[in-house]
Amino acid sequence: MEINKSYELPFPLETVYAAWVSSDTVIAPATSMDVLPEVGGHYRLIMEMPDFSGKNEGKFLLVEPNARVTYTWEWNNDGEVSTIDVRFKASADGTHIDLVHNGFTSDESVTNHDAGWDSYVEGFTKHLSETK
Repeated sequence: MEINKSYELPFPLETVYAAWVSSDTVIAPATSMDVLPEVGGHYRLIMEMPDFSGKNEGKFLLVEPNARVTYTWEWNNDGEVSTIDVRFKASADGTHIDLVHNGFTSDESVTNHDAGWDSYVEGFTKHLSETK
């Protein structure tokens, strides 16, 4: 099972890519990030709230600066290790992103992650707008 998404962001390719792989890009509900964007490097998203605590950990499988990243994704060591492949292309209006997230083990997980990506990209766009 997989999710296929495309997004258009009104920001330069280099800006979008750099923010996507930065530990400084913390999009709610995440409370911190730790990203080392190199093959074999890690991707950690932490959520620490009064009523919920969680983390995602993954490993970068492919890194092509300003073009593509592929990394694994697993929430709270739940055993569902999925893979995210993100391609970045300059467009007339900024940057086009094609995202494929696959390896899900349930329809519920697909549904949750599908909505999660839209929410993330909305927050990511807001973050980029505020840090211009």
